Parts: sequence; C-alpha cells; structure tokens
Amino acid sequence: MPKKLPLRICFFVDGFTLKKVNEFYRFHHPYHSRIDFRSLKNWARCEALRVFAPGTHFALMEGHYYHPYKNPRIHGYNTEGMTAFERELRFVGFDIHYAQTVGEDGGEPNLTMIEDALMFASFKRMDVAVLLSTQGQYKPLPDRLASMGVPTLLLGWNFSYPKQDRWVHWKTDGGLRENCAYYVAMNSVADKHPPEDKSLACLFQPKRRTAVRAPRPWMGYDAGLLRVG
Repeated sequence: MPKKLPLRICFFVDGFTLKKVNEFYRFHHPYHSRIDFRSLKNWARCEALRVFAPGTHFALMEGHYYHPYKNPRIHGYNTEGMTAFERELRFVGFDIHYAQTVGEDGGEPNLTMIEDALMFASFKRMDVAVLLSTQGQYKPLPDRLASMGVPTLLLGWNFSYPKQDRWVHWKTDGGLRENCAYYVAMNSVADKHPPEDKSLACLFQPKRRTAVRAPRPWMGYDAGLLRVG
C-alpha cells in the first residue's frame, strides 16, 4: 500500500490586512485583544486539512508574513518594537518579507507575495495555498495559482466601527473572494471564540492576569505570596 504523503500548505499572510484587523480587535472590539500568531497558524492548518483533505491530520505548513513596511534597519530607525514583533513571528515559524516600496501613507499591501507564491507553485513546493487578506491587489493570484494546480483558501474579514465623526467599513474585496476556491469569514469565527476560550479555534492572545504583590506580613498576611487578580 503506497505511503500517504502529507498535504503541503503555504500560508501567506498580508501584513497590511492583519495590521488593520489587530487594530480593530485591540481598540474597537469588546475583546480588546489581538490575534495570536501561533493560534492563527494552527487554525489555518486545521481548516486547510478540513477543506482539502478531510479525514486526515497529516500536513506540512510553511508560513510567510508579508510586511507592509520596509525594513527599518536599512534606515537606522529604532527597531526595538520591530525586533520583538519579528521574534514572535519567527518563533512560531513565519518567514518575514519586507516591502520593497511603500505608499504615501507609509504602508500598503506587499505585492512581493504574488511573485513568491507563483514561484513556490512553479517549483512544486505546495499543494494548497492559504491566503489571509482582504485586498483587491491580490485578486489575480488565486486564478494564476489554480492554473498551476494549486487551489486557494481565503481568510477574509468584514467589520465596521465608529471613528471620530464617521464609520469605518472594512471588507474583503469581492473579486478576490470570487477567485478563491474557498472563503472563510474570519470575523464570524473570531466572534464565536473570545480570548477566554481555551479551544483550538480561539485566535486571540489570552487575556493576561495581573499579579498583585501581597501586603506586608505586619498587615496580617504571610510574606512572599502573590494574589492573582
């Protein structure tokens, strides 16, 4: 009996979209949390298996994060926050790709993703692609991958929130959605699994519990204890 090969998944994350999603959940959504990269990657792997290889649990996934900004080290900027961010991404297995050019407002979708995805497909490095994005700039990619025998699972978001005196509406581009083999409305998934959820479907960083230093022993408590609130 021939040995069953693993499903090879390439997970492409549009950093521009994920930045907007994190801003929404941190500042405008009642969760006041942000997406956890390890949870996101694990969820995408399970969903790709469910869609493309139901009944199996054997997959190899590589993750690629496409940053909306240029590498700040090239310009000698303070990179302490960026270093911590990169460390978190690399720790859970994402390769980071900085933008070659940026828009006037300092950030836009990193279109290097299209070139890389097509190159991976041409070298037979993946069986399926998972794309996290809402941006119409990537609309041609799923069709081109499909012509090379690689279907695409799209993870998109739709949300609205008030900002100052207007409403901000963020939605997945219709053309991008139609060109993909499968689409998942991630806002619906996220709404079902708050940060306190311990299941594998939860996408968020768990809310931190604050450690409070115990009062001094002369205040009626034992020394050295911590109360967790």
